[in-house]
Amino acid sequence: MTTETYTDYPFTVNGINFISRVYSHSDLLSTIQSLPAGLFEKVNSDAVTEIIGDPSLLSTAELLDELARVNEGGSHAFILLGAN
Repeated sequence: MTTETYTDYPFTVNGINFISRVYSHSDLLSTIQSLPAGLFEKVNSDAVTEIIGDPSLLSTAELLDELARVNEGGSHAFILLGAN
């Protein structure tokens, strides 16, 4: 069991729901919270499109594999598959 806490930011790319999960004690969180409304979601959407491509063309298993690759070695922020 982990005692880590996170703040989740949902976003959607081409009809696929994702969550950007940020470690609550990360220095990144205050920067994210100071951004104009919608900007962090756009940054995440752009990142998914650039790194993965069009997620609507992938199966759930393929998306999970890609996200595992993207998140490998991460410690402060992760992109997860949301409810779809």
